Amino acid sequence: MRSLITLLCFLHVSSSFAFSLNNTVSASFSQNEVVVNVADNCTNLGVSSSEILSMVSDGASQFWNTVSTSRMRLRAGSVVTVDSKFYNEKICNSNTGSCEPNTNLTVGSGVLITCNGETTTNFPASQRTVLAITIPNNISGTTIVGALVAINDRSDNVFQDKSRAQMVSIIAHELGHAVGLGHSPVTDSLMYYTLVPVRDSLGWDDIDGITYLYPKEQPFGCGTISQVDSKAAGFAFMLILLFPLIWFQLRKLVLRFLHSAS
Repeated sequence: MRSLITLLCFLHVSSSFAFSLNNTVSASFSQNEVVVNVADNCTNLGVSSSEILSMVSDGASQFWNTVSTSRMRLRAGSVVTVDSKFYNEKICNSNTGSCEPNTNLTVGSGVLITCNGETTTNFPASQRTVLAITIPNNISGTTIVGALVAINDRSDNVFQDKSRAQMVSIIAHELGHAVGLGHSPVTDSLMYYTLVPVRDSLGWDDIDGITYLYPKEQPFGCGTISQVDSKAAGFAFMLILLFPLIWFQLRKLVLRFLHSAS
């Protein structure tokens, strides 16, 4: 019975995914709650580290924490003091093909948002419009242990020109990268590869992606019915699913009886 119902559920749902992952091993955090801390080293963004932490909280509650099919929840942690290397050093030792993380900037756990003003590799003049660089830089097997979000803190950065609502969505976008998602080609997605002026909710591709990486364990069955008579409704639903099998068995019994009677 279990295999039959599982098969029916599988056949009933058919999806094609457009989302991408930001690593080759489909890595994700193992814990359900991921803490996001903010470094106290921003000087050119026009907002304080405490305000950025507030934006983390708003972005989590407005976007990622709304997905009922995902077990992952983001939580704003604290404003922390970090070594000056998080501001001065390049994020990747090598940018040829894929990023080889700079181990000096390894995040021990959770997500760290830092400002970064390195202008040779991370944010050169030709890339001044790049808002941030995000990389899960501490991965063990298929588990993300720590991830780094580096916001462009050049004096001519464009982050400072955004509205607060845009800043919240930008930070939420980068947090999507931090927990394992890549860019989406779907324009109504938060993870769309370029900034959209107004973004106040997740798109279906974001929801598919975060659910893929962080599926919530569900009770056996295709779903639940939250009604007073849910048991009766569930029993009726089971009968509907099993009716072809029951009919086949009854038909065999009737034919066997008729044959023996003749």
